Amino acid sequence: MLRRVPPIALLVALLAVPAVVAGQVWLPGSAGVFILGSLPATIAVVVVGAKRALQIAAGAAVGGALAAGFSGNAWVGALIIAVLAGYGGYSARYGNESPVLLVPVVVAFIVISPPDLTDRAGSTLSGWQYAAVVGVSLLIGGVWVAALGLLLARKLERAKDDPVERSVAIGYGIALASSTGIATFIAAHYFPGSTGAWVILTILLVMKPRPTDMWRTARHRVGGTLAGALMAAALVVGMDAVGLSLSTWSTALGAVFLVFALSFIRVRPYWQYVTLLTPAIILLKSSGDDTLNLDAQRVLMTIIGTLVALAFAVIVREINFKITCADSSSPVTR
Repeated sequence: MLRRVPPIALLVALLAVPAVVAGQVWLPGSAGVFILGSLPATIAVVVVGAKRALQIAAGAAVGGALAAGFSGNAWVGALIIAVLAGYGGYSARYGNESPVLLVPVVVAFIVISPPDLTDRAGSTLSGWQYAAVVGVSLLIGGVWVAALGLLLARKLERAKDDPVERSVAIGYGIALASSTGIATFIAAHYFPGSTGAWVILTILLVMKPRPTDMWRTARHRVGGTLAGALMAAALVVGMDAVGLSLSTWSTALGAVFLVFALSFIRVRPYWQYVTLLTPAIILLKSSGDDTLNLDAQRVLMTIIGTLVALAFAVIVREINFKITCADSSSPVTR
């Protein structure tokens, strides 16, 4: 595992370059969109390789631009997420669900909490121009990381997901589409601008095509998030006690946690990856003063997302079971 740290550390150190450059010479305030495109591509590079990361970047850019074009329309946003999540779920038929589901994760943040973008004159972007900027920013962020991956991460050890039966993949896709679609509509319509996208993220990560994998992932996700949130809170309190500015140190500390989280993914137990990823995201997204609030929100949204994922998975499994029993007892099959 330690051999993975140096290339991943260099990857993380360089992933924000387009965001920094864009904020200085193109659009102020656009850095967050570039990072949103870069982070999933970074995970894809580590998990499945740079070539697949390019595909993820392209899918996220198209989906993000479409979502931005209909920004504020909760119905359309929910439909986009449902289609993307359903397709990602069905891709389990070929063992591809892990990278493909990164696309709706990115798009969910655009739908529920669309970024405010202004040009250099201070005018707010809207309409097709806004959608184009979001799509291009996501694409550049993702392609940049994929290119870095070709240079830095070719030799990383990677695990593969096993394909599942077609009927299982269909049920998995339906469960993901219905749960994320409904959750997206509720969050986008009733809580726009909130951290509700973390509910969608949790559903997509917790729900698995195999029940045993899902229950284990759910335990690891909730336990790891709680442990990571406590770690982030302890850092905030400790730094405040010694008089250090979190706004100054949050990016550096978040990057360190992200490096080790990515080094753990697929080679260490899932809860360890989540434990390190949680403070990474909280610190990278915080403004310093809001870190504890963001910490609490992430824990709450993770618990909600886990419960939703488990509930929909059980419902779809029971429906499939009854359909199978009905088919086996029909006169045609006897």
